[in-house]
Amino acid sequence: MIAGIIDSSDNTKYWESALGGSFDCAVADDTGRLSACDIILVSQEYCCGAIGQVISSIRSSERLRSVPAAAVTSDPSCENQEILLAMGFDDIIRMPVCDSLLLRRTKALAAVPLRETAEAGSSFDRLLSFSDHEAGAFCVRSVEFTSIFRFVMRLLERSGSSAQMLVMSLSCAEDRGSELRKKNMNILSEAVRLCLRRGDMASVCGDNRIIVLLVGADDDGGHLVASRIVSCFYSECEDGAFELSYDLREVSGKR
Repeated sequence: MIAGIIDSSDNTKYWESALGGSFDCAVADDTGRLSACDIILVSQEYCCGAIGQVISSIRSSERLRSVPAAAVTSDPSCENQEILLAMGFDDIIRMPVCDSLLLRRTKALAAVPLRETAEAGSSFDRLLSFSDHEAGAFCVRSVEFTSIFRFVMRLLERSGSSAQMLVMSLSCAEDRGSELRKKNMNILSEAVRLCLRRGDMASVCGDNRIIVLLVGADDDGGHLVASRIVSCFYSECEDGAFELSYDLREVSGKR
């Protein structure tokens, strides 16, 4: 899972030490630099009086508006907590906190259901008029992938059809550091996005894997997509120490 963190880059090592066992930490100085993530942590100390603008930016972003977000603060007052919750945060994490408790709180945050927005109202007319203009695959948080996959499997079972599960794994023979690893994972994520169709689904799982569900594809089609992703990745990756491999398996609803 990926934790998007709005904080000073000077604190990157702290976040990686505290959460690195379960989260890939992407520390950025503003929301515009955050890519797809499973949770968002915002440092009130770093943002100072602009934390309201930060959460407003998150909730107005097409990419980030539904991602669970917590404010990280050293202010223990109930008044401050009420203000932060009213701004739109899903949780408040008070500092200082031991690493084990911080990890437990962030895992709980990742399990929070996707936030419903006013635009996502459930009126019948609105649902019928819904249109997804995003190109490429449907990219979801890793915590949602399992539920959606189970739903797709039921549809495959009903129709008697099958799909291909593609797992792209990025490894490195040498220690290149977390920043370079994140950079090349971003390259891989973009390669996946460019090479997939709108009907496919993808999710970043862990710090070195992307899982893709190719709906309606056969074995040849799955290998073709994988080859495109590999070629696209290596055309952008400048470090030969990184190796991209894949595993392709059929998932079938046929009994």
